[in-house]
Amino acid sequence: MIYVLDPAERTVFTRTHCELEGMVFLLTITSTQTGMCDRAAMVSCAYELQHYMTAASNVEISHVQMLCPPAISRSGKWSLEDLDRITCFQGVASEDSAVVYRTSQGVYKMGDLDLRRKKTSRVWFSKKRLENHQPRMSEPAHKSTAHQMYAPLYLKPAPVFRANSQ
Repeated sequence: MIYVLDPAERTVFTRTHCELEGMVFLLTITSTQTGMCDRAAMVSCAYELQHYMTAASNVEISHVQMLCPPAISRSGKWSLEDLDRITCFQGVASEDSAVVYRTSQGVYKMGDLDLRRKKTSRVWFSKKRLENHQPRMSEPAHKSTAHQMYAPLYLKPAPVFRANSQ
């Protein structure tokens, strides 16, 4: 089952199929409310991955993979690769930038910055950050017969408290 959040309508729809365009990230998640580990979250870019890891509540993230289209993997087919690191580089003497994705199977660079030039860098994702990730907890959702997402970003601001902070 595919769960799709419509933030404008504040509802969750279910679908039996979808089509993807471009690179996406697949996150293995476990509900902290139920202990169920039967779902994965899909986010569309490095920024959304970073946002999901900081804003999603009631899920533990145990694994992140990058689904690479043929244009990126240069293999003629889609490739699902374990994500190791995402680093954003910004040129010091230019406005150019680049994002480098390091996976279990390769290194992919997107952007115009010549990485041999002077630059600044910022790590957006790393395996170490994933290991140190602490799930955010919110009030338990009331039981509903409608389909629900474990961590519906943008659905509503939830009162947040950290595990073990009481």
